[in-house]
Amino acid sequence: MKFKIKTYFWSGLVMGLLSVAMLLAMPSQVRLPMYDSGAPSPRIIPGVCLVGVLICSAALLVQSLVFKKDKIIEFDWKKEKPCIFMIILLCLFTALTINVGFVPAVVVVFPVMLFYCGERKPFIYIFTLVSGIGIFYLFRYVFHVSLPGFPGFGG
Repeated sequence: MKFKIKTYFWSGLVMGLLSVAMLLAMPSQVRLPMYDSGAPSPRIIPGVCLVGVLICSAALLVQSLVFKKDKIIEFDWKKEKPCIFMIILLCLFTALTINVGFVPAVVVVFPVMLFYCGERKPFIYIFTLVSGIGIFYLFRYVFHVSLPGFPGFGG
């Protein structure tokens, strides 16, 4: 299945809507300090970035709708399916990391990625799993950054 996508129009529309949604959600997500220390608000940099995205999105929409300048690409589902599957696996990795922990996410998702990419050597699988567990302990005990773990692995 093939279809054509107007990239300026759809990029401007999607990113514009996303930036508006994030600007509306920011007051409930980024809290202001309890007292005024004279420092800039923690909402300044995300707000400036989101307004910048909104301005660029509006420029893309104007370029597409008013000036009729648009870059059109052809999307071929058969060519793009492997990339979309990998993106889905990375989203699954993120969801598993948040809900179950980093180590179980590594144990579940990375072997599936390796298998899908055609890797069949057992050493690569073992190395990937040991590296994932090593990264967990490196962040936790060396960098003192808490990654979501799970019971039994220092979580």
